[in-house]
Parts: sequence; C-alpha cells; structure tokens
Amino acid sequence: MTDHDALLAAICASPDEDTPRLALADWLDEHDRHAHAGFVRAQVELARTPPWEPVAVACRWRTPDLATGRPFVGTLPPLNEYHASWPDEPFRRGLGWRLNLKTPAVWDQIEPAVLGRVPLGAVHLYTATLDDWRRFAVSAAVPFLRELHFVSNPIEPLIVLRNTPAALGVTDIYFGRASGAGMPVVVEDLYQSPLGRAVRGLHFHTGYESLFDLIDALHTGRGLERLSFSNMSLTSEHVRRLCDGPTLGSLVELNVSDEPFGNDGVRALAGSLPPSLRVLKLSSAGGQADGLEALTASPNVAGLRRLDLSRNPLAPRAARVLAASRALAGLRSLDLHGCRLGDKGTRRLPRAKFWPNLVELDLRGNVISAFGMQGLLDAQVPRDLAALVLDGDQLGHETRTELRRKYGERVVFSA
Repeated sequence: MTDHDALLAAICASPDEDTPRLALADWLDEHDRHAHAGFVRAQVELARTPPWEPVAVACRWRTPDLATGRPFVGTLPPLNEYHASWPDEPFRRGLGWRLNLKTPAVWDQIEPAVLGRVPLGAVHLYTATLDDWRRFAVSAAVPFLRELHFVSNPIEPLIVLRNTPAALGVTDIYFGRASGAGMPVVVEDLYQSPLGRAVRGLHFHTGYESLFDLIDALHTGRGLERLSFSNMSLTSEHVRRLCDGPTLGSLVELNVSDEPFGNDGVRALAGSLPPSLRVLKLSSAGGQADGLEALTASPNVAGLRRLDLSRNPLAPRAARVLAASRALAGLRSLDLHGCRLGDKGTRRLPRAKFWPNLVELDLRGNVISAFGMQGLLDAQVPRDLAALVLDGDQLGHETRTELRRKYGERVVFSA
C-alpha cells in the first residue's frame, strides 16, 4: 500500500475527523500538487463554516470551483457511468462524498472501486428489488452514510434500512418523489423505527396526494432539525395544519420552495416558527408585504441568519417592512432575487436594522435604475459584506465602475 493509499484508508476509517484529511493535503503539497492540497484545505474550512459567514459566501460567488471541485473530478475513482456516477458536486471536505447509485443491484461490483478510496456519505438511490436492498444494507459503506436520497419508490429500501443498526448514522433522508397515497404510512413506519428516531432531517420533493395525512404523520415524530418541502402543492390550510403540531418545534432549518400558499401561509408560519431557527427559505411562496409584516414582527425570527425570499412579488412596500424589522437585526444573508423591489425598495435596504451585519445580499432579477443604485452607493459598506450580487447586464459602465470603486470585490455582477 502506498502512502497515498494509506492516507485515503485512514480518512475512510474516520470520515468525521479533519486531521487525516489535512495530512493528505500536506502529502499533496510534498508531491507538488499544490492546487489539490489547497482545495482539500479550503473544503475542510468550508465544512466548519456556517453558509452565511464571509468565507463561505465569498467562496460561493468568487471561487465556486472550491465548492464544486470541478477541476478535481479526475481524482475520483472511475465508475461505470451506466450503473453509478459522480454527480455535479460530489465533494465534501476535499474528497468524494456523494454518489449516484443508478443500479443498486450491482453494488457488489461498484463497492470495491469506492471503499477505502472515498469517504462516501451520501447516496442517491434508484430502483432495486427487496433482495438487492438486503445485500446493500450489509455493505461496509452503510455505517458511514449520512444522507439517503431516494430518487424513486422509498418503500422497499426503507423496509430494510430502517431496522438496520449500521444505518443509524444517517441524519437526513430525501424523498425525490413524495407523491402517492402511501407516503404518510412510509413516514409513520419510519418514525417507529430506530432509523426514524435517529434522523434529524426530512426533505420532500414533488408530491400532491394525501398532504394532510403526510403532515399528521410528521407530527408523530419529534426532534427534527431540518425540514424541507418543494413542489408539494402546499396551501395555507396545509401550512396551518403543519403549525398545529410539534414538527416545527426544534427546527434549525426550514426550506419551503415553490409552494404557493401566499400571505395566509406566511402569516401562519410567522406565529409558529421556533426560536432555534437559523435558516428560513420561502422561495416562490407567493408572499407579499402583508405576510412579510407578520413574519418580521415575530420575536422568534431573531435568531435567523439566512433568509431567502426570492421570487416572491414583494414590491417596494415589503422592503420598507424588512428595513423596519428589529427582530431581523442579526440577519447575515438575504436573498431578494426576483422580488420586484424597484428603485424605492432598493434604496430602503441600506436603512435596515440588519444592513450593518449583512454578509450576502442577492438583488438579481430586480429592475433597478441608476437612481436606485445611488442608494447603495451612498450607504456605508457593511463590515463583513462578502457578496452584493447584482445583474451586471442591467447596469451601465459608469454605474458598474462606481459600484466597484465603492464595494471592491464585494460586488458581484451576475451575467
């Protein structure tokens, strides 16, 4: 075994430890692979950093290759693309972590290529038979998995994995197709199992059937820290049902995207968000200023650090509501992409209580003239600001020059 292989084996044996990874970076430096070494160190640092802090925000906008790892995809073990593949962003903490397992039936052929070579932590799982899942469940990779992404029917793999002691390290489960009348039963059965009691995040995408029953099933569990819905057709009535139970009680992250529940739904959430919440994503929820007023007045949003309101028709009045909120003074990241703010809304933002603490502000997709930009040019630059994101093609050369002079590398002009 070479020194490089020994280092990879040590990382895979203790995937949650940073020290073996940093030792690998030192080895890469010693062998003149400085860019690769820097990538490993940067990803280790990013994993330690909340996504709303300057290092993470600057990486996201100015050095995205450090997040995606695109230049280093060739360092991953080669795979038969038909049966398994590396997704677009396969890395975490400098090594391969995420795998698309397209044919679980042949996992025994894929396993030798990855075990001991990458610290696999997340797997996107496609269709297989019950016997195939039983064979997968005894793999030496399962104890190290932290995320399960079910691309198709989750019933059979969960029948096996929910009672598999080796799978109790899983923290998050993603349901890629959460439609079907049986999904509430899947969640109820999961919560009754050892795996369900260990999981801290559930994520539902694309579904429209039995939503009230699904929400009732969620209320049978406890202790979730992360919850997300996207394209699930949630209405304000569904949101109220969600707020009537214990599911939201200890959340740290809530992501509700492309769910058109409107102001009524936003108001319902406003009264039920827990003080533990740090990340709230309400992209394309149909919220307007009235709903936002209730949200920003809630004392329970005081702990929010990242707020995504993108693609909501907020208009200038909503910017006034945001700016007046004392509860949001600690906000670090604010996404207002495509919110119809206009010049008046843009000029209000630098007066906001949260403005001095901002690290990231996304204003793409808003029609802002030179008059609106003047409000940003007259503002004091927030101390920790790492990315003020604007549509570069909407701005004239003179305005871009003035913004660059004012904000330096902090301003990002999106194409």
